[in-house]
This record gives sequence, C-alpha cells and structure tokens, in this order.
Amino acid sequence: MNTGTMKKQVTYGVAAVAAVILVFLWLRWGPDSWDVQITGVTGDGRDVQYRIETVYTDSTDTLIFRNEDAGFLPPYFKFDSADLQSVASRVTRDCPQTPVTVNGYGFRISWLDMFPNATSIDAPEECLDAPSKDTAMVRGN
Repeated sequence: MNTGTMKKQVTYGVAAVAAVILVFLWLRWGPDSWDVQITGVTGDGRDVQYRIETVYTDSTDTLIFRNEDAGFLPPYFKFDSADLQSVASRVTRDCPQTPVTVNGYGFRISWLDMFPNATSIDAPEECLDAPSKDTAMVRGN
C-alpha cells in the first residue's frame, strides 16, 4: 500500500467513528419528551434562570427543567423562553393535576447542576386558553 491510500483509509475510518459517536450523542442527549405534572415555576429570566418544576405522572419523583433560549443553536433555534414560562405558569395555576408532555433536550445530572431544557409544552386546550369573564366569575375572581 502506498502512503496516499493509507491516509485515505485512516481518514475514512476516523470519519466513520466520529459519525457513530455523533449519532450516539444525538440519540442520548437529543430531543425527548416527558409526561409530567407541572407543580411550579421559578425565575425571572434575567437574574434567576427560568425553571419549570414538575413531578412525573403517577409518581413522586421530581424533574426540574431549565427554560432558556437556545438562540441559534441548531436544531432548536429557541427564542421564546418567556412565552413558554407563561404557558407553564398557566398550566400550574389552572390545571395543576393535569398531566402534560414537556418536550426538550438534555438530561438531569445533579452533581453538575445540569437540567434538561424545555422547548415546548403539550397540554389540553382548557389548560392553555385564557380564562373568559364567565370562567373568572365561576372561579370567584
């Protein structure tokens, strides 16, 4: 074998290994969904990072999501953390016992202070709709 062919084979081998590693990382830390009940929200988005506090459905195990803009980080391009925090707050207030699906990426590593980042919340319509005047009067507001 000549040196040019050997270099080419090594380059292809390294590229194949790198591709396998990237696919593994994507599958492990890429997009995911969690069925949870939202129990609270914290943070102001400036001094204190937005957080969405949840409990796994039919469990007492907690899972806390960070809720921050990913900016131009592909493939998420997330710029709506304040809007998502508003949805989470509304679900907490109006439907605290209703299971929802939180979509996001990442995972929880407590000793590294890592949280999955929420990208969207799939909740029933009655939890997402703004209360009407009739609904507010029934609730006593």
